Amino acid sequence: MRALFLVTVLFLTLQLVSLRFSQLHVASGSPRWPFLNARRLTTTAYPFETTSSFYPVADADADNKTIAELCESFPKYLLQRIQPILKMGHGEPRSQIEAQLKTVSACFDSDELLLVFSDLDEVILGRHAIDILANLPERYHHDNPDFAPYNALQQMLDHTRQEGSTNQGILDPAVDPTAGKHGWKLDKYKFLAEVERAWLMRPGRDWYVFYETDTYILWDNMFRFLSTLDPAAPLYMGSPSPGRDGTWFANGGPGFVLSRGAMEKLLSHTAPPLTLRGLGMLKGDCCGDSVLGWMLWEAGVPISGYFPLFNTYPAHRIPFTERSWCQPVLTLHKSTPQDMLDLWRWEHRERKLGRPLLYSDLYEFRRVTKPGNAVRYDWDNTNYDRLAPGRDVPGDSVDACSRACEADPTCLQYLWRGKHAKQCVLMPFVTLGSPREDETETKQAATEAGEGEEPAAVTEVRGYSYTSGWMTARIRAWEMQHVCVTPDWVHPSVERHF
Repeated sequence: MRALFLVTVLFLTLQLVSLRFSQLHVASGSPRWPFLNARRLTTTAYPFETTSSFYPVADADADNKTIAELCESFPKYLLQRIQPILKMGHGEPRSQIEAQLKTVSACFDSDELLLVFSDLDEVILGRHAIDILANLPERYHHDNPDFAPYNALQQMLDHTRQEGSTNQGILDPAVDPTAGKHGWKLDKYKFLAEVERAWLMRPGRDWYVFYETDTYILWDNMFRFLSTLDPAAPLYMGSPSPGRDGTWFANGGPGFVLSRGAMEKLLSHTAPPLTLRGLGMLKGDCCGDSVLGWMLWEAGVPISGYFPLFNTYPAHRIPFTERSWCQPVLTLHKSTPQDMLDLWRWEHRERKLGRPLLYSDLYEFRRVTKPGNAVRYDWDNTNYDRLAPGRDVPGDSVDACSRACEADPTCLQYLWRGKHAKQCVLMPFVTLGSPREDETETKQAATEAGEGEEPAAVTEVRGYSYTSGWMTARIRAWEMQHVCVTPDWVHPSVERHF
């Protein structure tokens, strides 16, 4: 009897544990929308308990504080173990670079804290950008048309250094004829180089966080995330994208993280150096992050996919759904300068001590369901999220499209693509979107010709308009029914999204 009792207790305990980790970490007061039940992921989420390293954690008066005042709360002692690496290009819009340095990278106020790698050696807002391409092996430059703009850039800089020049070795991006032309060609050559140089300049750090000028990083969340992991393990983490021969790599735009263990495995026993081994692949590949991912995979370090913690969307394009509602957000991609400036102040106001900022918090940053904005003209709210796609339905007007959404209990927003398109798209997620004015498309066509006649060429002009709408009452009801109890720290997966 005693043995039977113990077996019964053990069985019930296991059932409770299983229930605890499989349940949705959301308090819900009424049945969920049908599409949300159907789309809910069954993968495990870890309810880690974390705390903020910032002090003070939040500042209600953040909008009125200077950058220096807000940076007083930043836990710089963590940078003894965590190395940020910013990759940029001289030809990028200066407004984007400066927005990055005034927000995400604002508190790294010395070259000891932040490594900035670029294609030109220069100083921007007090930060020294290192030309990461200058010391690449000669093979990179030889018979490589991708480097022609870079070489022209260096020649221009040399000219400004000549005696009598008023520029004194400083190249103004406003008068740089190569600006915006060479960046995408040269960018792929920076990935392997930045990994090598980061280890050379800052060896033995626990974590290396690589990001770009349009990457927004919530550092409090990033620090919490890394605190749950072992830096000695070979970890390569980011938002997964499909790469060579069925492998996956971390998209460079949302940023990626390499552990000390991964860096050691990739770099410690390599001959020839990483940059030489990867040159052949770089010349034939569009993307340096793809080549880096392949070389890590070959070294025995496959990606740990952490979408949507590392998110490929900007704030105004995030599709808010139940599966991500209670998940932390670490990074965003394609962030506009204004979004970065606004997000940074918002983050300083909204940080929490006992939990990370979640997607449900980020929803408040650019809230859709404000009074009076159920419909926006010249606006596009589409975001065809792979796990919750929109669907087309018949309709001949924006009113008909609105009624179709209202009649479908799974529809939270719609887009009417008017004029020639007459397309109604219903969507089971919430996205803010962005302005989009009327567009025209010109096509060349031919008329039908009779027997013995030649078809005549005609020009067909088509017009398209964009009107977005939201089921605001439905969305608000759903918000009230779903309150996050614990954060969903998702486990790594390449199947969740790409």
